Amino acid sequence: MLPHAENRSRLLRWWGWLLLAAILFELVVATRYFEVVDLDASPAALLFRGAMLLAHFTTVTVLLLSPLLAVILLCPRPSLVIPLGVLCAATIVVALLVDTQVYQLYRFHINAGVLNLLLGGAALDTFVFSSVVYAQAASIAAAVILIFAVAARLSWRYVGRSVGRRATARAITVLSFHGVHIWAAAVGYEPLLEQTDVLTMRYAATANRFLRKLGVNVRDEQVVMAGRVNDRSALLSYPTRPLACRTPDKPFNIVVILIDSWRYDELSAQVTPNIESFARSSVRFVDHYSGGNATRMGVFSLFYSIPGTYWHSVLAERQGPVFIDQLLRQNYDVRVFRSAPLYSPEFDKTVFTQLKNVRMRSDGSHPAAWDRDLTDDFLAYLDSRPANSTFFALLFYDAPHSFDYPDDYPASFQPAASHINYLGLNKAANRLLLLNQYRNSLHYVDSLVGEALAGLRNRGLLERSVIVVTGDHGQEFNDNLQNYWGHGSNFTRYQTGVPFLIYAPVLAPHVREYRTTHFDVMPTLMRDYLGCTDSFSTHSVGRPLFDAGGRETVVMSEYTDFAIMHADRIAVIRKHGMEVRGAAHAEVDVRLDAKVIEDALEQSTRFYKRAPLVPP
Repeated sequence: MLPHAENRSRLLRWWGWLLLAAILFELVVATRYFEVVDLDASPAALLFRGAMLLAHFTTVTVLLLSPLLAVILLCPRPSLVIPLGVLCAATIVVALLVDTQVYQLYRFHINAGVLNLLLGGAALDTFVFSSVVYAQAASIAAAVILIFAVAARLSWRYVGRSVGRRATARAITVLSFHGVHIWAAAVGYEPLLEQTDVLTMRYAATANRFLRKLGVNVRDEQVVMAGRVNDRSALLSYPTRPLACRTPDKPFNIVVILIDSWRYDELSAQVTPNIESFARSSVRFVDHYSGGNATRMGVFSLFYSIPGTYWHSVLAERQGPVFIDQLLRQNYDVRVFRSAPLYSPEFDKTVFTQLKNVRMRSDGSHPAAWDRDLTDDFLAYLDSRPANSTFFALLFYDAPHSFDYPDDYPASFQPAASHINYLGLNKAANRLLLLNQYRNSLHYVDSLVGEALAGLRNRGLLERSVIVVTGDHGQEFNDNLQNYWGHGSNFTRYQTGVPFLIYAPVLAPHVREYRTTHFDVMPTLMRDYLGCTDSFSTHSVGRPLFDAGGRETVVMSEYTDFAIMHADRIAVIRKHGMEVRGAAHAEVDVRLDAKVIEDALEQSTRFYKRAPLVPP
C-alpha cells in the first residue's frame, strides 16, 4: 500500500482527470439545450457559446466536486475516494440529462420552483410517470455510472502527469467569458446575452452599476424595468384600500369547478358531453385565458385577480385573496375539494390561508381515484350541510394533468397511448396517441362533473347558485410543430387558453366572443354577488366579465419568467431582456409599444406599498 502522502498526491492528480472527464461529458450533454432554441449562429456567437459552455461547466463542476478534495486531504484512501468520485460525477451528469430533457419539453430548467414542488412532500402526487419511464431512466443512470467507473479505473491505473496546463487554459477561458459578458451586458448585445439563458444554474458577470459610476454609457432599455417587478422585499398593499361590500339580502351559493390542464378547444359534445349540455344554460366565453401556463399561476390569477409576479410576496406574507376574505365576512361556509394535495403548490399558505381545518387532499392511489373521492365528498357535503346555509365550494379535478382514468372506464377515443413516455416525446412523436389519452381522461372527469351538477340540480340548489366552470391552464401536443408538449413552456393559446362558463339563474344563456381572463372572474363575483361597490382596480388587474374591451395588456406568469400578451403578440420577459413571439410561437422582429410595457409594469407594481424602483 502506498504511503498517505503519495496516495494523496496521486489522488489529487486523479481528481483533476475526473474533473476533466466530467466536464467533457457535460459539454456533450449540454448540446441538447441548443436543439430546441434558435439562437444567433454567427462565428462570434458560436465562439462565445463555446467559451461559455467550457467556463460554465468548469465552474459548476469544480464547485460540485470540491467536497471530494476534502475527502482526499483527510482520508486519502483510493478504495473510498474513487467510488465516491464516480458516484458524484455520475450524479452531476444524470442531473444534467434530466435538466436537458425538462428543458426540451418545457423550456425551463430544474429550478427553485420545481424543487419546491419536489421537496414539498408531494412529488409522487405531482409528477406521475409510468414504470417504462422509470426503467428507461434507471438504465440511462446505470450506463452513466458504468462509463465513469471504467474511466476512473483507467485513469487511476495510468495517471502520472498533472493537468495543470489544462487547468490554466480553463481558467483563462472562464475569465475571458465573463469579461466578454460584462461588455455584452453593458451595451445590450443580444446575440451574446441570449446564449446564457439556455444554461441551468447560469451566472454570468455584469458590472453595469460599476461602469455607470465610471461614467460609461450603459444600456438603458425599457425591458430592463421588467426584470425589477419581482422586488420581493416590497410589502404588499392588496387591496389598495379596504373594500366596501354589503351582504345581499338573498346571497347566492358559489361553486367553482376547476379542471387541471383543460385547454380551450376541448369543450365539446364528444369530449365533455355533460359540461357541453350545461353550457347551453350558461354564458360561455370562447376567448378566455388563464393568468399563467401552469397550476400555480393559473389558480393564483383566478382567485387573486393579480399577476403571478406577486406570488412570492403573497406566499411570504401569507396573504389570502380578498375574495375568500369577503366570503368569510359574509358567513359563507367555504369548502375546498381538491384532488391533488393542497400544499403542492402552497395553496394552503396562499389562496386558502384564512381557512381552518381545510381538506388537504383526496383519498386514493392515483389522480382518477382522487377525482372520484372529491366528487363523493362534495355530494356527501350537500346532504350534510345546514339547509339554510350559504356555501362556496371549489371542485378541483386533476386527472387530465396526468392523462389518467380508471382501467375499466370506456375509453372511446382511439387509438390512445397506454402510458406517457416523456423520454419519447419529440417532433416525430404521434401526437394523436397522447391527445386521445388526454381526451379519454377529460371524458372521465366530465362524467364526475355531471354527477356534481346533477347533485346540485336534484337538491334544488341551482336556483340559488352561481357556478363557474373553467381550467387552470391549457395543454399542448406539439400543435405548432416546435416540440412543445404539456404546459409551463410557452404562453401560446394552447397552454394558456381555457374554456370558461358562468351560470346563474338571472343570466340569459349566450356566447361572448371578446377576450376575457381569469383576472376578470373574482371582480365579477364580488360586484354582482357579494355586493362590493369598490372600483375593481383596488383589488384586481381585471375587469368584470361582462364589460367588453379593456384587456389590451395581459400579464401572464410561469415558474421563472413572465409574459405580456397584447393582441396576437406575446412578449416573454427574461433576465437579459425581451423576446416577442406571435400566436404560433414564432419569434417576430417587432417591439411592444412603450404604453403596453408601461401598462404591464403598472399591473405588476400596483399592489406593493413601495413600488420597485425603475430607471427614469
